[in-house]
Amino acid sequence: MLSSHHGEYKQRGLTLPFVVGVMLSLFTYSAKAQDFSWYAHAELDANYIWRGLYCGGLSLQAEAEVSYRGFFLNSWWNLGATDWNYGRKDAAGKSLTGFNPEVDMSIGYSYKGLTILFMHMYYFDRYADGKMSQYFDWRNHEPGGGGVTTEWRVKYRISDQVPLRLMWCTRVWGRDGYISDGVLKRAYSTYIEVAYDHSLPQDMTLSGTIGLTPWKSLYTGYQKQFAVVNLAVALNKSWKVAEHTRVNLGGTIMFNPSSMEPLWNITTGISWN
Repeated sequence: MLSSHHGEYKQRGLTLPFVVGVMLSLFTYSAKAQDFSWYAHAELDANYIWRGLYCGGLSLQAEAEVSYRGFFLNSWWNLGATDWNYGRKDAAGKSLTGFNPEVDMSIGYSYKGLTILFMHMYYFDRYADGKMSQYFDWRNHEPGGGGVTTEWRVKYRISDQVPLRLMWCTRVWGRDGYISDGVLKRAYSTYIEVAYDHSLPQDMTLSGTIGLTPWKSLYTGYQKQFAVVNLAVALNKSWKVAEHTRVNLGGTIMFNPSSMEPLWNITTGISWN
């Protein structure tokens, strides 16, 4: 949680997103229309569910992205309660109480259906060496320690005719460690996902997802070598309310076969592009 006696670290965490936001605003006015595109989205989630993991309760999430000739810069924010039911713990045994503010920054390139990006994730409620983690502290830490992690991500969508989506994500720097024989080791936590989107009438989409981790990783609490961690079915409905504005409503039911945990989410949001 953020507090006044951690003001120095709080300021460091917010400065970069603010500067990036100003730069993106300036870029909006200077780029040529045919080379430039932008996207923004805000939503309210009943639960913060991510790759088969329960990450929090009621959450406000927002995203902004600008792209120029395939190169893009993306920023994603989350602010929400860590749990509807106080007393619950995460995979590392850390109590989930309070709030879990998070800022993720991505830079990458897209060409047709292929996207390659590097993502920097910062969690305001995590500490290292007794102090709130600095924004670019990329050291490895045990589960629950350190508020920074990074990953490389590769995504591929075959086509509109075959809307099959593939994704590979691997963490490379920052917190992603576990203790083995008294030694902190880096896990290179990896998540692989296959998803399929089926278009329905009235601007509705039915999606199915299978996600797995191929070796010991954060997705199983660093316990299992291989596991299927995410089976999900989602139904989303979209309404166009203005030339560049759409309203979205969606629901998802999920099951994590590794933890045997059923999960769910209901989302309502608005998008601009």
